[in-house]
Amino acid sequence: MATSSVRETAIRGLLVVDVPLHGDARGWFKENWQRAKMVELGLPDFGPVQNNMSFNAAAGSTRGLHAEPWDKLISLANGRIFGVWVDLREGSGFGTVFTMEMGTDTAVFVPRGVANGYQALETDTVYSYLVNEHWSPEARNSYTYLNLADETVAVDWPIPLDQAEISDADRAHPRLADVTPMAAKRTVIVGAKGQLGRALTALLPDALGVDLPEFDLRDPDALASVPWAQVGTLINASAYTAVDAAETPEGRKACWDVNVTCLGRLVEVA
Repeated sequence: MATSSVRETAIRGLLVVDVPLHGDARGWFKENWQRAKMVELGLPDFGPVQNNMSFNAAAGSTRGLHAEPWDKLISLANGRIFGVWVDLREGSGFGTVFTMEMGTDTAVFVPRGVANGYQALETDTVYSYLVNEHWSPEARNSYTYLNLADETVAVDWPIPLDQAEISDADRAHPRLADVTPMAAKRTVIVGAKGQLGRALTALLPDALGVDLPEFDLRDPDALASVPWAQVGTLINASAYTAVDAAETPEGRKACWDVNVTCLGRLVEVA
Protein backbone atom coordinates (compact mmCIF):
# COMPACT_ATOMS: atom_id res chain seq x y z
CA MET A 1 0.00 0.00 0.00
CA ALA A 2 1.34 3.44 -0.93
CA THR A 3 2.32 5.76 1.91
CA SER A 4 2.52 9.52 2.31
CA SER A 5 5.78 11.39 1.74
CA VAL A 6 6.93 14.95 2.31
CA ARG A 7 9.08 17.08 -0.02
CA GLU A 8 10.79 20.42 0.62
CA THR A 9 10.49 23.38 -1.76
CA ALA A 10 12.45 26.53 -2.58
CA ILE A 11 10.48 28.36 0.14
CA ARG A 12 11.64 27.69 3.68
CA GLY A 13 9.01 25.67 5.55
CA LEU A 14 6.69 25.21 2.55
CA LEU A 15 6.23 21.45 2.24
CA VAL A 16 4.54 19.29 -0.40
CA VAL A 17 2.82 16.17 0.86
CA ASP A 18 2.03 13.22 -1.39
CA VAL A 19 -1.24 11.76 -0.09
CA PRO A 20 -2.13 8.31 -1.49
CA LEU A 21 -5.70 7.77 -2.66
CA HIS A 22 -7.20 4.38 -1.81
CA GLY A 23 -9.94 3.72 -4.33
CA ASP A 24 -12.34 1.15 -5.73
CA ALA A 25 -15.45 1.19 -7.90
CA ARG A 26 -17.19 3.48 -5.40
CA GLY A 27 -14.55 6.22 -5.47
CA TRP A 28 -11.59 6.93 -3.17
CA PHE A 29 -10.52 7.55 0.43
CA LYS A 30 -7.51 9.46 1.76
CA GLU A 31 -6.07 10.47 5.12
CA ASN A 32 -5.99 14.21 4.57
CA TRP A 33 -4.43 14.95 7.97
CA GLN A 34 -3.12 12.10 10.08
CA ARG A 35 -1.23 13.76 12.90
CA ALA A 36 1.00 10.90 14.05
CA LYS A 37 2.04 9.82 10.56
CA MET A 38 2.56 13.27 9.12
CA VAL A 39 4.53 14.61 12.07
CA GLU A 40 6.77 11.56 11.83
CA LEU A 41 7.32 12.37 8.14
CA GLY A 42 8.42 15.92 9.01
CA LEU A 43 5.31 18.11 8.97
CA PRO A 44 5.04 20.52 11.92
CA ASP A 45 2.59 19.52 14.64
CA PHE A 46 0.73 22.75 13.89
CA GLY A 47 -2.50 22.11 15.84
CA PRO A 48 -5.31 22.91 13.37
CA VAL A 49 -8.47 24.39 14.90
CA GLN A 50 -10.59 25.25 11.85
CA ASN A 51 -11.33 23.72 8.43
CA ASN A 52 -12.40 25.93 5.50
CA MET A 53 -13.54 25.00 1.99
CA SER A 54 -13.74 27.06 -1.20
CA PHE A 55 -15.89 25.93 -4.13
CA ASN A 56 -14.86 27.07 -7.61
CA ALA A 57 -17.59 26.52 -10.17
CA ALA A 58 -15.58 27.33 -13.30
CA ALA A 59 -12.09 26.66 -14.56
CA GLY A 60 -10.17 29.94 -14.42
CA SER A 61 -11.48 31.00 -11.02
CA THR A 62 -8.39 32.62 -9.47
CA ARG A 63 -7.78 33.64 -5.85
CA GLY A 64 -4.89 35.25 -3.95
CA LEU A 65 -2.27 36.11 -3.18
CA HIS A 66 -2.85 36.19 0.60
CA ALA A 67 -0.24 35.70 3.34
CA GLU A 68 -2.01 34.98 6.60
CA PRO A 69 -0.72 35.19 10.20
CA TRP A 70 -1.14 31.44 10.78
CA ASP A 71 -0.09 28.10 9.33
CA LYS A 72 -2.32 26.03 7.08
CA LEU A 73 -2.48 22.71 5.27
CA ILE A 74 -4.21 22.92 1.91
CA SER A 75 -5.63 20.09 -0.19
CA LEU A 76 -8.34 19.40 -2.75
CA ALA A 77 -11.56 17.46 -2.31
CA ASN A 78 -12.27 17.63 -6.04
CA GLY A 79 -10.72 19.00 -9.22
CA ARG A 80 -7.28 20.37 -9.97
CA ILE A 81 -5.48 23.68 -9.42
CA PHE A 82 -2.36 25.61 -10.35
CA GLY A 83 -1.01 26.66 -6.96
CA VAL A 84 1.26 29.65 -6.32
CA TRP A 85 3.17 30.50 -3.14
CA VAL A 86 5.35 33.56 -2.50
CA ASP A 87 7.43 34.15 0.62
CA LEU A 88 6.39 37.51 2.10
CA ARG A 89 8.20 37.11 5.41
CA GLU A 90 11.05 39.30 6.59
CA GLY A 91 14.44 37.97 5.58
CA SER A 92 16.52 36.84 2.64
CA GLY A 93 13.76 34.60 1.29
CA PHE A 94 11.39 37.52 0.64
CA GLY A 95 9.91 37.21 -2.87
CA THR A 96 10.84 33.55 -3.41
CA VAL A 97 8.23 31.80 -5.58
CA PHE A 98 7.07 28.19 -5.85
CA THR A 99 4.37 26.91 -8.22
CA MET A 100 2.89 23.51 -9.00
CA GLU A 101 -0.19 21.82 -10.35
CA MET A 102 -1.96 19.72 -7.74
CA GLY A 103 -4.90 17.38 -7.54
CA THR A 104 -6.59 15.39 -4.83
CA ASP A 105 -3.49 13.28 -4.17
CA THR A 106 -1.37 16.21 -2.94
CA ALA A 107 -1.40 18.56 0.05
CA VAL A 108 0.78 21.59 0.80
CA PHE A 109 1.80 22.88 4.23
CA VAL A 110 1.96 26.69 4.10
CA PRO A 111 3.77 28.43 6.97
CA ARG A 112 2.70 31.76 8.41
CA GLY A 113 3.69 34.68 6.18
CA VAL A 114 3.85 32.77 2.90
CA ALA A 115 1.30 34.11 0.40
CA ASN A 116 -1.01 31.54 -1.14
CA GLY A 117 -2.98 31.74 -4.38
CA TYR A 118 -4.40 29.38 -6.95
CA GLN A 119 -6.24 29.03 -10.22
CA ALA A 120 -8.87 26.33 -10.71
CA LEU A 121 -8.05 24.21 -13.77
CA GLU A 122 -11.27 22.18 -13.72
CA THR A 123 -14.93 22.93 -13.07
CA ASP A 124 -16.31 22.19 -9.62
CA THR A 125 -12.91 22.36 -7.94
CA VAL A 126 -13.19 22.15 -4.14
CA TYR A 127 -10.26 23.65 -2.23
CA SER A 128 -9.94 22.77 1.45
CA TYR A 129 -7.57 24.02 4.14
CA LEU A 130 -6.88 23.49 7.83
CA VAL A 131 -5.64 26.47 9.88
CA ASN A 132 -4.27 26.72 13.40
CA GLU A 133 -6.01 29.97 14.38
CA HIS A 134 -9.70 30.84 14.32
CA TRP A 135 -10.60 33.31 11.57
CA SER A 136 -12.26 36.60 12.46
CA PRO A 137 -13.01 39.80 10.53
CA GLU A 138 -10.34 41.55 12.61
CA ALA A 139 -7.75 39.00 11.46
CA ARG A 140 -7.82 40.51 7.97
CA ASN A 141 -5.83 43.45 9.34
CA SER A 142 -2.91 41.05 9.88
CA TYR A 143 -2.84 39.71 6.31
CA THR A 144 -0.11 40.62 3.84
CA TYR A 145 -1.19 40.71 0.19
CA LEU A 146 0.47 40.52 -3.22
CA ASN A 147 -1.04 41.26 -6.62
CA LEU A 148 -1.69 38.22 -8.81
CA ALA A 149 -0.21 40.08 -11.79
CA ASP A 150 2.96 41.30 -10.07
CA GLU A 151 5.66 41.76 -12.70
CA THR A 152 8.55 40.88 -10.38
CA VAL A 153 7.12 37.54 -9.31
CA ALA A 154 5.89 37.03 -12.90
CA VAL A 155 3.69 33.96 -12.38
CA ASP A 156 2.97 32.13 -15.63
CA TRP A 157 -0.74 31.50 -15.03
CA PRO A 158 -2.10 28.65 -17.22
CA ILE A 159 -5.23 30.70 -17.93
CA PRO A 160 -4.29 34.35 -18.61
CA LEU A 161 -5.54 36.67 -15.89
CA ASP A 162 -7.50 38.77 -18.36
CA GLN A 163 -9.55 35.63 -19.08
CA ALA A 164 -9.82 34.55 -15.43
CA GLU A 165 -12.53 35.14 -12.83
CA ILE A 166 -10.95 37.36 -10.14
CA SER A 167 -12.50 39.39 -7.35
CA ASP A 168 -12.12 43.17 -7.32
CA ALA A 169 -10.33 42.90 -3.97
CA ASP A 170 -7.69 40.54 -5.36
CA ARG A 171 -7.14 42.78 -8.41
CA ALA A 172 -6.34 45.68 -6.07
CA HIS A 173 -3.52 44.08 -4.06
CA PRO A 174 -0.10 45.83 -4.12
CA ARG A 175 2.95 44.97 -6.21
CA LEU A 176 5.92 43.33 -4.50
CA ALA A 177 7.85 46.61 -4.30
CA ASP A 178 5.05 48.05 -2.16
CA VAL A 179 4.59 45.06 0.14
CA THR A 180 5.64 45.38 3.78
CA PRO A 181 7.07 41.97 4.76
CA MET A 182 5.28 40.09 7.52
CA ALA A 183 7.28 40.42 10.71
CA ALA A 184 8.36 37.35 12.65
CA LYS A 185 6.38 36.35 15.73
CA ARG A 186 7.32 38.31 18.84
CA THR A 187 9.13 37.27 21.98
CA VAL A 188 7.41 37.93 25.32
CA ILE A 189 9.43 38.28 28.54
CA VAL A 190 7.41 37.74 31.72
CA GLY A 191 9.08 39.37 34.72
CA ALA A 192 10.77 42.01 32.57
CA LYS A 193 11.43 44.39 35.49
CA GLY A 194 13.56 41.94 37.44
CA GLN A 195 17.34 41.56 37.23
CA LEU A 196 17.18 38.73 34.71
CA GLY A 197 14.26 40.33 32.87
CA ARG A 198 16.12 43.62 32.41
CA ALA A 199 19.15 41.79 31.03
CA LEU A 200 17.00 39.85 28.59
CA THR A 201 15.19 43.01 27.49
CA ALA A 202 18.54 44.64 26.74
CA LEU A 203 19.53 41.64 24.61
CA LEU A 204 16.11 41.48 22.91
CA PRO A 205 14.98 45.08 22.39
CA ASP A 206 12.08 44.06 20.13
CA ALA A 207 10.60 41.75 22.76
CA LEU A 208 7.41 42.60 24.64
CA GLY A 209 8.23 42.87 28.36
CA VAL A 210 5.45 42.43 30.94
CA ASP A 211 5.56 42.51 34.75
CA LEU A 212 3.72 43.55 37.88
CA PRO A 213 1.80 45.66 38.66
CA GLU A 214 0.47 46.22 35.12
CA PHE A 215 0.58 42.53 34.18
CA ASP A 216 -0.62 39.97 36.72
CA LEU A 217 -0.82 36.33 35.68
CA ARG A 218 -3.78 35.90 38.03
CA ASP A 219 -5.77 38.50 36.08
CA PRO A 220 -7.63 37.11 33.02
CA ASP A 221 -7.82 40.60 31.50
CA ALA A 222 -4.05 40.97 31.73
CA LEU A 223 -3.55 37.60 30.03
CA ALA A 224 -6.00 38.57 27.30
CA SER A 225 -4.10 41.82 26.64
CA VAL A 226 -1.20 39.94 25.03
CA PRO A 227 -1.70 38.86 21.37
CA TRP A 228 -0.61 35.28 22.07
CA ALA A 229 -1.32 34.08 18.53
CA GLN A 230 1.52 36.33 17.34
CA VAL A 231 3.98 35.19 20.04
CA GLY A 232 6.72 32.84 18.91
CA THR A 233 8.88 32.65 22.06
CA LEU A 234 7.87 32.97 25.69
CA ILE A 235 10.54 33.58 28.36
CA ASN A 236 9.53 33.32 32.01
CA ALA A 237 11.94 35.48 34.00
CA SER A 238 9.56 35.97 36.92
CA ALA A 239 10.67 35.04 40.41
CA TYR A 240 9.63 34.90 44.07
CA THR A 241 11.12 38.13 45.45
CA ALA A 242 10.81 37.58 49.20
CA VAL A 243 14.44 36.40 49.42
CA ASP A 244 14.69 36.06 53.20
CA ALA A 245 11.38 34.21 53.45
CA ALA A 246 12.52 31.83 50.71
CA GLU A 247 15.19 30.48 53.06
CA THR A 248 12.55 28.85 55.26
CA PRO A 249 10.72 25.59 54.39
CA GLU A 250 7.46 27.53 54.16
CA GLY A 251 9.08 30.14 51.93
CA ARG A 252 10.61 27.54 49.63
CA LYS A 253 7.19 25.94 49.26
CA ALA A 254 5.61 29.33 48.52
CA CYS A 255 8.33 30.05 45.95
CA TRP A 256 7.71 26.67 44.32
CA ASP A 257 3.94 27.23 44.28
CA VAL A 258 4.32 30.67 42.69
CA ASN A 259 6.58 29.40 39.92
CA VAL A 260 4.41 26.38 39.21
CA THR A 261 1.34 28.61 39.01
CA CYS A 262 3.12 31.06 36.71
CA LEU A 263 4.37 28.33 34.40
CA GLY A 264 0.97 26.67 34.33
CA ARG A 265 -0.80 29.87 33.33
CA LEU A 266 1.82 30.65 30.69
CA VAL A 267 1.48 27.19 29.19
CA GLU A 268 -2.30 27.59 29.09
CA VAL A 269 -2.22 30.83 27.10
CA ALA A 270 0.73 29.92 24.88
